[in-house]
Amino acid sequence: MAKLQDPTSMEDIRRRDRDSRISNKTRKSEILKELRGNILVLKINRLASRNALNRNAVYDLIAAIGEATHNKDVKMILLTGCGDYFCSGTDLKQLQEYRDPEDYFYGANYILRSLIKTLIACPKIIVCLINGPCIGIGFTLAALCDICVCTKGAFFQTPFSQLGLCAEACSSYTFSQHFGQSWASKLLLFGEKLSAEKAEQLGFVTRIYEDLNDVEARLWPKLQEYSQLPWESVKISKNLMRLNQREQLFKALEAELKEIDRLRRGPVYQKAVADFLQKSKSKL
Repeated sequence: MAKLQDPTSMEDIRRRDRDSRISNKTRKSEILKELRGNILVLKINRLASRNALNRNAVYDLIAAIGEATHNKDVKMILLTGCGDYFCSGTDLKQLQEYRDPEDYFYGANYILRSLIKTLIACPKIIVCLINGPCIGIGFTLAALCDICVCTKGAFFQTPFSQLGLCAEACSSYTFSQHFGQSWASKLLLFGEKLSAEKAEQLGFVTRIYEDLNDVEARLWPKLQEYSQLPWESVKISKNLMRLNQREQLFKALEAELKEIDRLRRGPVYQKAVADFLQKSKSKL
């Protein structure tokens, strides 16, 4: 597979997306937004795909987090999913929307880089409420948030090796920080599943809630209390905590993207994509 010329801007990618998709019907937002006081709730809303992220969902996340960054009325962001899943990874079914899969892969690294940098640069406190299975990009994004909590039915997994890919979204750095070298290796190298209980034991999630009713009753009062703290102090402390991490995060991101670009053109991933698309077509 020949390597395409790198895109020059997000608009360049959007233009190519519009031109290369089989259908360009008007779409709804893939991310639901609700402002509760000074807390912005962002919900991944792709129930039919178990909240797997497609290109449009990533566009919407970048826009929503970017807007919150510059909105003085927003002090915190709560990222979660609709339904019973937090996120089941990247939605490979979206490849069927393109005349040529290579049109989808064009700019894929640029868009992932934009999402991760937007998340890292956001000065607001980002709380991740993992309301169910948290797989692939869902797990690696959660690892970049300030605080993670989950419900009882959650589990965590990064099956990158099984797909012929590698660590993404700074996880080659963040997982070692969160889990230590041995558990990071089990997760990233072997795709081991991490239970909610083990995630709490390792300190990745601070609390496990029974269900969303429990979240409403116990988490929300605490978040509202946190959101009333003097914002300038909170913002400065977050910045200081991240100060020595940013260089490592960006270094990890760029190294990962370079390898992902190569592996995406490899036989294991190409076969995984072909098998997935064939399986999807057989269900139609």
